[in-house]
Amino acid sequence: MQTVSPQGEIESLLRALKPIEKPSVPETSRIRVHAAVSRFSVLYERIRNAVDYKDDHLLRKSAILRILKRQTVLEKDPAIIADQLIRELIGAKYLPNDELDERLILEAEKVVQKLLTIQRVRLGSSKHLEWLQGIIAVELEDLLADGTQEKILTTFLYEKLAAKFRIVGSTITAGDIRLQVYIAVYRTFLKADDFTISYKLIRAFLPEWMRPQDWVQTPQALAERLLGVERRIRLAMDMPETAAIQRAVRPWSISLRTLFTGLKEKPSDAQAIILKTESLEELVVKIANRQYQEAKGKLRRGALRAMVYLFVTKMFIALVLEVPLELLWYKEIFFPALLVNLLFPPVLMFIVSLLIKIPNIENTKKILSQVISLTSHEPMPWIDVRFGQGARSATSDWLFRMIYAATFGMIFGCIVWVLGQLSFTWISTTLFLFFLCVVSFFAFRLRMTAREYVVLPPAQRASTAMLDFISLPILRAGQWLSLGISRINVFLFFFDFLFEAPFKIFLSVLEEWLQFMKEKKEELQ
Repeated sequence: MQTVSPQGEIESLLRALKPIEKPSVPETSRIRVHAAVSRFSVLYERIRNAVDYKDDHLLRKSAILRILKRQTVLEKDPAIIADQLIRELIGAKYLPNDELDERLILEAEKVVQKLLTIQRVRLGSSKHLEWLQGIIAVELEDLLADGTQEKILTTFLYEKLAAKFRIVGSTITAGDIRLQVYIAVYRTFLKADDFTISYKLIRAFLPEWMRPQDWVQTPQALAERLLGVERRIRLAMDMPETAAIQRAVRPWSISLRTLFTGLKEKPSDAQAIILKTESLEELVVKIANRQYQEAKGKLRRGALRAMVYLFVTKMFIALVLEVPLELLWYKEIFFPALLVNLLFPPVLMFIVSLLIKIPNIENTKKILSQVISLTSHEPMPWIDVRFGQGARSATSDWLFRMIYAATFGMIFGCIVWVLGQLSFTWISTTLFLFFLCVVSFFAFRLRMTAREYVVLPPAQRASTAMLDFISLPILRAGQWLSLGISRINVFLFFFDFLFEAPFKIFLSVLEEWLQFMKEKKEELQ
């Protein structure tokens, strides 16, 4: 890859500040969705997003994937699928109304055609098909929503960091280091998920994917290669060095995001601010403090959403599972345990949210130091990542695993014993443990949100080690359960399979009816 000069890197950063020039679209060629239909769509999306707990930056892509799955079941014409998908996204306000060119439907049709073509070959498992659908969703989002700014910034950060890693204690090659830095930049700067990373890598590992005209008529060979490319991408995302390199890249991503947020407010003065240390320091401190407050607000909103979600879910389970089972098994309802199970999840989430702290001044100083390194003409400092320190023998590794497993039994055994002393039945105990694990994992994820702007490593304290000893089994169980819940979410099943399809058909018919009425009204004029 060609090396960019420091001056060239700064110029590329400044180029990201320039407003994106949108091509003018004739009024007759714009895609429009009726305002009444849009209001219904927005309301539906808000309700569904409250049930399906996802980060805000993933909502549009998730909506594309959801619509794509539904449309490919109901329809096999890529043109109709592309048209309906774009109109649904506009109606739900994931895309602007009355701005996009109708020619985008033709481009989206080509992307959808790739999915339908590979599906007809029928190679690979259902997991492979799900991976393929996710990649298509990312490609559609990349087509429909301008990502020029993000591409410039990720390229800037990658160029700054790729050659500055020194890996000790690992046999990873220089090429794999650069690949891992590339993945880490997208993970930490854009918070990209596996589908987004896969889409970025498939363009490098399988360039033909972006030229469907070369293979769409005879897709067998490419579909076979696609299976191998998926395995290669998954291996790249799960290398032993992946997590450590991402931890090393993350502070630099936070620092660049802080800098760019500030420069966007004064784009005309951006170059002068970068060249003057005092101005740069003032800007970084102001933006960092504001981001801490925004993280605090996001924490409150996230905690509120989680509490509502947990309370509604717990009420539903209590009505359809806990109460009927206790009546069937014990011929009575244990109201104290039921009340505890109803109130405990949201109360625990509320308490945890109060205990989470925002970053301090030392964190801001570290951000400033890294911002100066990113914008300076001086060489970047080396980033050292060490592996193999304190390597354990097979015997000690086995012993630690046994102790770790015993910790699970001890922690959960103590909780069960305490609940037994409080006259909990096995039914209420099971549900208490279930929600304790899930809520704890939710709270952990919430804490990660609050640490969105933290660049300093966590402090090593005895109290922290003890808390980790107690909480780690609960968090691991919560992670496992949360992954299972996401697959069997009853509310999502209701929305996606029993409600969404007929509701969206109704909105489509409604829009056609409104258009028909408009035409009839115009005939009177």
